[in-house]
Amino acid sequence: MWGNKPTELSGRSSNIPPPQVASLASPVWCKTHTGFFCLPHAFVSKQAYTSAEAYTTGMKRLLALAAVALATVAACAQWSNPALDIPDYNPSAPTHRLPPMLTQQQLASAGVRDGYVVTVYRMAEKASPVLHQMPCYCRCDRAMGHNSLHSCFEGTHGAECSTCMQETVFTYNETKHGRTPAQIRAAIEHGEYLHADYQHPVL
Repeated sequence: MWGNKPTELSGRSSNIPPPQVASLASPVWCKTHTGFFCLPHAFVSKQAYTSAEAYTTGMKRLLALAAVALATVAACAQWSNPALDIPDYNPSAPTHRLPPMLTQQQLASAGVRDGYVVTVYRMAEKASPVLHQMPCYCRCDRAMGHNSLHSCFEGTHGAECSTCMQETVFTYNETKHGRTPAQIRAAIEHGEYLHADYQHPVL
């Protein structure tokens, strides 16, 4: 037990319990089964200092880890600019004949019979040269090697992907409204196609 010097050093000690907290300004007396002994002030001070030092060291390590995490986030933000992460597309109109898109009969043979999907494929065919100049934000350029939105409708991928169909409906409608491929592409890059209703397309 820690406390100030007891009132008796021999025989029975006082029944008054010593304080629970020792002052660092004076020696501390420790009671054992054999009596009392004096604990030097320097020892207590050292223990208190060691605890404070451990706390300070822990806080420094925590702050260092936080600084590293912030630096990592800043570096990622610098090198992964969403404005520069654009899927593949062709910057100009095609100079050669493009691969054909699936017809209604070919879609039916593949098990695709939904009316709105067939209509979107017809839209894609009518706006074929413009789709050639559009990126597809389902990122099929990475997964399937597509080089533009046009590639999606050369097979059944366009029938399975809402992003492809939304972009196609948006591109078809904006082309009818007189916007250029470059203007439509910029609008797609800004996410304007997300408002296109691909389940109720109107030719």
